[in-house]
Amino acid sequence: MRVLELMGFASRGGHIVQVRSQFSSHAQPTSHQAPTTLRLATFVFVVTLFGIAFPAAVNAQSLFKQEQQAIQQAVAAVSSSIVRIETVGGVDLVGEVLTGTGPTTGVIVSADGYIITSSFNFVSDPASVLVTLIENDGSKNYAAKIIASDKSKMLTLLKIEASGLKPITAAVKSEIKVGQRAIALGRTFDVSFPNISTGIISALNRVNGKAIQTDAKTSPVNYGGPLIDLYGRCMGIIAPLSPQQEGETSGVEWYDSGIGFAVPLEDIQRVLSRMTAGETLHRGLLGVGFESQSPLAGEAKILRVRPNSPADEADLKINDVIIKIDEHTINRLVDLRQILGNRYAGETVKLVVKRADKTFESEAKLTDELLAYEFNSLGILPQRPAIDEEVQGVGVRYVFENTGAAKAGLNPNDQIKTINGQIVSTPKEIATLLSTMETGQSIELTVTRGDDELTLSVSLSAMPNGDGSTNFPPLTIPPGDVPKELKTSRFNQKLTGSDRNFWVFVPESYNANYGHGMLVWIHPSGDTMEADVLRSWKDFCIARGIILVGPRAEDISGWSATDEKHVKDVTDWVTENYSIDASRIAIMGSEDSGVFATRLAFKYRELFRGLIAMESPLRFPPPDSDPDSRLLIAFVAAPETRERDRIEKSVELLRKQKFPTALIDSEEAGKFSFDLVNSLVQWLDSLDQL
Repeated sequence: MRVLELMGFASRGGHIVQVRSQFSSHAQPTSHQAPTTLRLATFVFVVTLFGIAFPAAVNAQSLFKQEQQAIQQAVAAVSSSIVRIETVGGVDLVGEVLTGTGPTTGVIVSADGYIITSSFNFVSDPASVLVTLIENDGSKNYAAKIIASDKSKMLTLLKIEASGLKPITAAVKSEIKVGQRAIALGRTFDVSFPNISTGIISALNRVNGKAIQTDAKTSPVNYGGPLIDLYGRCMGIIAPLSPQQEGETSGVEWYDSGIGFAVPLEDIQRVLSRMTAGETLHRGLLGVGFESQSPLAGEAKILRVRPNSPADEADLKINDVIIKIDEHTINRLVDLRQILGNRYAGETVKLVVKRADKTFESEAKLTDELLAYEFNSLGILPQRPAIDEEVQGVGVRYVFENTGAAKAGLNPNDQIKTINGQIVSTPKEIATLLSTMETGQSIELTVTRGDDELTLSVSLSAMPNGDGSTNFPPLTIPPGDVPKELKTSRFNQKLTGSDRNFWVFVPESYNANYGHGMLVWIHPSGDTMEADVLRSWKDFCIARGIILVGPRAEDISGWSATDEKHVKDVTDWVTENYSIDASRIAIMGSEDSGVFATRLAFKYRELFRGLIAMESPLRFPPPDSDPDSRLLIAFVAAPETRERDRIEKSVELLRKQKFPTALIDSEEAGKFSFDLVNSLVQWLDSLDQL
């Protein structure tokens, strides 16, 4: 940044603004050819970047001038292809994200008035859109229409009634390299000049192959703008994206963080004709699940096939291995994700599949929607042995009434040894097997009861919603020796490198040899409610082996998107330092903080297995029910609360989406009565049900 200031660039909010150039704006190289001046400038810049020594005759002043000329020439080459976008009307808040009211950026992609931009710029659902073009005689305003969207890559196509425009030139995607210079452009601060931020390309094929990554600062200042190279070619369109979630606001919390994404313009051009025809594009879904979700996973071995999905129609089966899609060899699961990440619903892919020692070919037409996945249930709670205890099979702790297990005669203290002939030794193995089966299916269990071995046939039912009246006793955790470095009871804690406090309650009976449940409390605006929560929950947490965690918002007046990572980091700190059962981690919020808690539960599906929303209806569409990340939800509402009707509709919607969703009555809105906490703690204690 200091180098650019010496060159006469002004800095505002971490972005470089008001770039002036003596170069002609129409001087733009083709994708394979650059002017001699630019080639020299690029060479000098690369030498500067990597610290290669130059003869004394080449002084610092000359290097600065060469760098300045290269950047100015690149910006001048694309300036007339960058437009300013302003919106009028719409909503002020989308979930927990405050929608912007200032100008944003778009890029001209055709001479007859088509403009591509980020969908984030329209999350407010504006009543009208105004586009400002920079022309030879100044600027001119046009009314714009929203033509189509790419829901997979969060892009929107606009159209203005104009002709003779200068579309931006695309960089060749295969020529984009990690480490090369990248310039992020927007047109927001001053309509006359682009605002810029410089960096490098830090990674390729990010977000399941959809985007290139840059450390140039990206934010609403330049969402929808181009990420260009030193030749003035557009490598991609800047958009907030996230590997963890989808939606117009996904990834916005990373703005100005050094983690930015841009969708390659070459990929956009591939589907531009479909968008100009008014087609809204959706992510292409195959309908398979895999044995491992890790980025380091090996072969793409199928664990489950969703009913009536493209994979089902293509005759894919459990244990098949996908080894090729179209012309791309699939060596690891990440290869498959990167290929499918760039495919859209309606497109057909050719598959080569290995089944046992044979291979076969098939085709699948990708879809944008799968039947909602419904979690299956035996109807039991598993026992929780000590971590170092050697057990054979999975013990039954409790059998729920009127379930398949109860009807088949399964009893507490029975040991489940096999399911359909497959040996099971942990609850996770049973949960994985159940995820491959369908509701109503009959399965065969081998069970030991004392000295006897039994064979029972159990019909699977849907996972119960959890608002029935159950009253099962807690499991007793014997006291253990607590390491000196670990605290128990209530204490304040800070993360390494952070000055923010959070509070934790660990039962004094904590025993590291047993997995504990965890409840993360997201306090409402203006009141942390620490004393009330601790007083109401303490005895129940001691009895049920649950650790309470209370992050604090950076601003006590309310939670913001920038707090999301802090809450996750706090939760991770507890799981790393204490013995936590990953299947019993829940997050809870009340009223306005319930919205924030809901967003976190949906975003970090691999972490949270339970969500409690008190007096807080659903305020944004839920994701699909994910067989790899089970999430149980409980809404709490007083009978006469003003939000009761919306909460009941939220429960109905989530149940249609096949999320096991409870509706639990409270006596008074926002208050933790004894009966309410007793119901919630039993719900929390049953998150590991099978």
